[in-house]
Order: sequence, then structure tokens, then C-alpha cells
Amino acid sequence: MKIIAIANQKGGVGKTSSTIDIRGLLTQLGKKVLLIDLDPQAHLTYSLGIMPHELTRTICQVLKGEATLEDVILDRSGIKLIPSTLDLR
Repeated sequence: MKIIAIANQKGGVGKTSSTIDIRGLLTQLGKKVLLIDLDPQAHLTYSLGIMPHELTRTICQVLKGEATLEDVILDRSGIKLIPSTLDLR
């Protein structure tokens, strides 16, 4: 298993766009990809058409010890995501 982290404190530098593009390329190569959104603004989650405020389990519950990673994984059209929430602020 390889892990790729895309991080930067500054907003507007292309983290979300790069993540989505890299995921697309990796899946075209037959790789399994799990996206983990740790953005307190939940931009990756929103970008995939998922409304964080409608979710009951996100990375926030995992960090609080209220859920496991497996509990919060969403599979939307073959895209696996651990969603974020505005509660991370």
C-alpha cells in the first residue's frame, strides 16, 4: 500500500483539484483509491457531490473515537471517500 498526502496550510492552491485528478489517473491504472478529506471546510466531500451536513458519520467521529474508519467510508459510483464535516473547525 502506498500513501499519497496532499497538504498545504494555504487555501486556493489546488489541493482538492489535484486530489480528484490524481484519483482519476490512479483508478484508470487499476489502482484502488481511498480519499480521506481532513479539510475543515469539507471541500473534497462537497466536490464529490456529497453534502457533509446530511451525514451522521464523518472523519470527525473517527477522530473523537465514536466510529471506526470502516464505519465512515462512503462508496459513491466507485469513489471511496472518508468524508469531512464543518464540525472539524
